[in-house]
Amino acid sequence: MRRGKGAIVVADANANACQSIGQQFSLQDHDVVVIEATSPEALRTILAEQPVDMLLINERFSYNSGLDTLEQLGPLTQGVIIVLMADYFSRETLVQAEKANLYDCIQTPLNEEDVARLMKRRDARQTRLSALVVDSQPAARHIIFNLLSDSPFDLMISEAASGPLAVALCKSIQYHIMLVDPASREWSGAGMVKHIMDRQASCRIVLMSTQDQEALQDLYSEVDISGFLKKPFYAEDVERLVHQLLKIPLSNLLKGNFYKSQTPRPDASPSHISRKQSPDDNREIVWL
Repeated sequence: MRRGKGAIVVADANANACQSIGQQFSLQDHDVVVIEATSPEALRTILAEQPVDMLLINERFSYNSGLDTLEQLGPLTQGVIIVLMADYFSRETLVQAEKANLYDCIQTPLNEEDVARLMKRRDARQTRLSALVVDSQPAARHIIFNLLSDSPFDLMISEAASGPLAVALCKSIQYHIMLVDPASREWSGAGMVKHIMDRQASCRIVLMSTQDQEALQDLYSEVDISGFLKKPFYAEDVERLVHQLLKIPLSNLLKGNFYKSQTPRPDASPSHISRKQSPDDNREIVWL
């Protein structure tokens, strides 16, 4: 199911910077709608009055930090892909950005590669993806279902407790992604993968197991497996996987080494945010 595209909003107190970033996106897609916001008040009005797909906000936005502004906007940013921009990011800022569930942190000025991958991520939200979880353990299925439900990608999720049930579902539902524990009841290994792929050639099958990937390679060497997740896995692992399957380059926050890999800016001091700390609502996932 495809949905209409919303706008890309650039929030920066510097009007020239807003205009320059908007032009970069327009060069990637002439039909993209880019709206500039140079104050928190203008940004609030934009988010309240029209659909927005992506928001790029400067870390030093007006009289507030970008993160403080996002906190004050509250539910107006729900469902929006949010990118924080800065000349250089401190460790503290990156930690706060992760806690706030931002999609990315990007150094300014943006380069062509940054804009291209952001456009790919934005375009991916236009299609709802269907996913099937195959696992005989109800507790494991529940955890994986929640992980996929919390994903920033739009996923429609089904569950199957056995191989035959997975095959039956494939007869009526076209899946984009299938997460399979090969230890599931009546899952007949590579033969079942081939059977499913004969029906759904575009489905990406991913194995998930407590075993190491090497232990399964020989068993599945003759079929096309798109990925592997070692149990237990967590939300960031799922997000990396979906990026990989959709061929979207990883965001800087998903790479893990962004702080050290930043390009030094001789005229920029590291960003530092003095702001009220919100409670850490990150959840610990316990695998049974």
